[in-house]
Amino acid sequence: MKEVKNLQLRGKSILSPMMAEFVAQKRAMGFKFNAAVESLNLFDRFCVDEDVKEPILTAALIEKWSDRKRGESISTHVYRVRCVRGFLRFMHNNGFTAPTTFHPLTMRGSNFVPYIFTEDETRKLLMAVDENSPACSVSPFRHLVMPVLFRMLCCCGLRVSEALQLKVNDVDLSKGVLIIANSKGGKERLVAMSGSLTAICRAYRDEMLSRGCEHEYFFPAPDGGLYDGSTIYDNFRKYLHAAGIPHRGRGKGPRLHDLRHTFAVNVLNRWVSEGKDLYTCLPILSTYLGHVSLTSTEDYLRLVPEAYGDLTSSFEHKFETMFPEVADEN
Repeated sequence: MKEVKNLQLRGKSILSPMMAEFVAQKRAMGFKFNAAVESLNLFDRFCVDEDVKEPILTAALIEKWSDRKRGESISTHVYRVRCVRGFLRFMHNNGFTAPTTFHPLTMRGSNFVPYIFTEDETRKLLMAVDENSPACSVSPFRHLVMPVLFRMLCCCGLRVSEALQLKVNDVDLSKGVLIIANSKGGKERLVAMSGSLTAICRAYRDEMLSRGCEHEYFFPAPDGGLYDGSTIYDNFRKYLHAAGIPHRGRGKGPRLHDLRHTFAVNVLNRWVSEGKDLYTCLPILSTYLGHVSLTSTEDYLRLVPEAYGDLTSSFEHKFETMFPEVADEN
């Protein structure tokens, strides 16, 4: 399989040249912008269907575009509309007629709670991976790849796409460091592994080489290229069942990405128990996880307040006198 390249605009509406300029500007600033291109392609087709013949967009047209589609998740809806709003600001700033204010978008509220695996559940999950990843003629290295891949996801908090895109040269087995070259936002970062995980990766690599596997990817798919994320998710569901961890339904988890959430929350919880100052430690975790801003990392402080109350209480204690309550005079 080939590496995924930047997605391109299909460009069929009268606005397509301007969309191309918008995308080029964003990519010149260092953004990959692939997901946004998908949304802009949808908007381009929408403009064709709505017979837009001039680079002039009305509020009524944008309101129609902003309506949430049947079966569309809140997060997909928000992202789709946000991408086009950015494009409309670009149009407006370049002298074209385009509305720049809209009704507020429905956001995924703070009641979103990911599934945080307990230590016992993590142990059972990894045992299930070890016991339910048999090699076969179609996938001869699966029994070697899956146990190490899932340990890396649990122990390093990587996004699954980051782990799958690791090449052999990105894994420094002498220093125990991963080079994440295709992180979200197009930024490169270094991720340190524990000594035990590094040893596991060394043994895994030696075994792969002894079996004649010299593909460029550290976790090669049967054809030598990249595993598809959906394949890993399908295996994850199978491992959950084998571990006796029930899936609560679509959108409720456990999700594969919850392994990353679990890693982050466990790190914060350990720091609290060790009496570390989270104000100085949080940027370290943010950099390790590859977050674009510290705000994304701060969200972990309130993911599961019932189970990790010490995390939020530490911050509440420091802030309780900073913003005094004001009596309502109305």
